[in-house]
Amino acid sequence: MQHRAAVFVGILFFFALFSNTSYSFDNDPLGDVRSGYNYPNTNNMNEKRTQWSFNIMYGEKGFGVAGDYHINIWKNTDFFAGLGFSGVTDAREFQEFDIYGNSYTPDKVNRVFMAPLTIGIKHAMFQDDIDGSLRPTVSAGIMPTLILTNPASTNFFPALTKFQAAFAVGPFVGVGMDFVQSQNVAFNFNISYSYVPVIGKEVKSLENKPITNIGGLSFAIGVNLLH
Repeated sequence: MQHRAAVFVGILFFFALFSNTSYSFDNDPLGDVRSGYNYPNTNNMNEKRTQWSFNIMYGEKGFGVAGDYHINIWKNTDFFAGLGFSGVTDAREFQEFDIYGNSYTPDKVNRVFMAPLTIGIKHAMFQDDIDGSLRPTVSAGIMPTLILTNPASTNFFPALTKFQAAFAVGPFVGVGMDFVQSQNVAFNFNISYSYVPVIGKEVKSLENKPITNIGGLSFAIGVNLLH
């Protein structure tokens, strides 16, 4: 719990830092907007453009990384698709220590990883009312997910040849903020919730305790590369 609290405080610090310094990287963040600034969610949308986004994620199930590709489809709204990869931790897991100080997880049978494919719509809110470099956003979509497991009883690298696959799919929604720093770079912060039930084959991290939902609450911070 202390570790999760520390990560959450770090994310809030990131959010506060860039909200306070969003103007420090560009003396006039709006200058390019008024002259056709090529940011995905500006009020001037005369030209179509694309955007890459690279993120670090932390959620109920663990840490991971992700990349998204955005295409503008109408004013202030993007279609996006992305791929991520992260480890999965069952909330019912806990560590114990033997008499020699070595840690282990009772009843651990598998390491679990997931590779979610996110497909959705992202919309920038209040763009006719808000000036400056802050862009509040909402998003929603669907998350087909490949789940990989390998035996915890096998050492990490040999176990890489023993992966078993399973699948999950479900919706997600999110809210966030983009911080425009220059004509080509913006930072982002996002909170999302997904419900992604496992379909077909059971997924187990602990013996006799299948994971039924691979989703949950997650936080992401990252950078947007603007074209």
